[in-house]
Amino acid sequence: MIGAMSIGLGFASLGASQQLPLSDDVAENIFEAALALNITRFDTSPLYGGGQSEDRLGKLLKGQPRDSYILSTKVGRYRPYGAVLADQRNNPTDIYDYSADACLRSIEKSLERLGVDRFDIVFIHDCDRFVKEAVAGAFPALCRLRDQGVIGSIGCASNTARTHEAILNRVDLDVLMVANSYSLLTQDAGARLLPFCLRNNISVELAAPFNSGILATGPGDMTTTYRYATPDPEILDRTRRIAAICDAYGVPLKRAALQYCARHPAVERLILGLVEPDDLRCNMVDMQMKIPSELWADLAEIGVPDPIAILEKSCRPGSQNYAGRPVSKRNIQTASTAHENQKEDVGNYAKLQQHPISGE
Repeated sequence: MIGAMSIGLGFASLGASQQLPLSDDVAENIFEAALALNITRFDTSPLYGGGQSEDRLGKLLKGQPRDSYILSTKVGRYRPYGAVLADQRNNPTDIYDYSADACLRSIEKSLERLGVDRFDIVFIHDCDRFVKEAVAGAFPALCRLRDQGVIGSIGCASNTARTHEAILNRVDLDVLMVANSYSLLTQDAGARLLPFCLRNNISVELAAPFNSGILATGPGDMTTTYRYATPDPEILDRTRRIAAICDAYGVPLKRAALQYCARHPAVERLILGLVEPDDLRCNMVDMQMKIPSELWADLAEIGVPDPIAILEKSCRPGSQNYAGRPVSKRNIQTASTAHENQKEDVGNYAKLQQHPISGE
């Protein structure tokens, strides 16, 4: 059974959006439903509505004790305040700036908009084409803020496993937000990235478990999306095959999608988007309902690898136990304890230089 501590909410839809505008009343109802379900992990970014999401989330958090929730924001990718999202993948108004100065200014504005004095996690956001710039600029700035107790943990948030691998080959991170690269439909992060994180106690929060829609709506919805675009025939066919196996066991596709992502031992938490309070409650039910092990075995037959079966195989005598070591702790720190729990600067970095992820 997977509890509320394994679920977090992403507040992207509190920013201006053509696809999913949320009223203040709906947002407040979802927030109250989350608290009632003991969901206290909240994520936002200055990218979402150019700061609109942070403003609106700040109003929702007002009056909540600061130590009662885990809050994250992001740096590096920005858009004008109130800008409507036309294309998730290529928005011409977006600004990419991973310099130290931009990072520090962004954190200052985010603190003001959210009405808080610290962040538990700050992610370097979508630095796919700017890894070197992020490592040279934003990362050292965030390290200084972590030393000062302004932030607790430093992470990277990206839609591509390759970006996470590239930045981990250069610096030591506490946590990753992996979006759209590990699901029933795509296992890009499953081969190297997630096993590496498990071995090295790097926390993983997995966002977009429905690949932006298709694994929630199913392939029959003509308006559905895959990774923020219209799904091609191959993706539709693959989704139909997965859905057929789920139907054979009486398991909703959405339930299997959620539990597949949470099933990987490297994944600490799923970050879900906001839709409606009832959807949030249904997601919680789906996370806790038992799914027959035979379903995972049948999915493996059509190319959807079961991480638990792989893990068990790796633990057999004579095999390399690359992911079977119990994880004694996770690296996410609250900002209030970060200063007392600083990690050694050369830790994973030196280890990665000797054994880069891309070479595993």
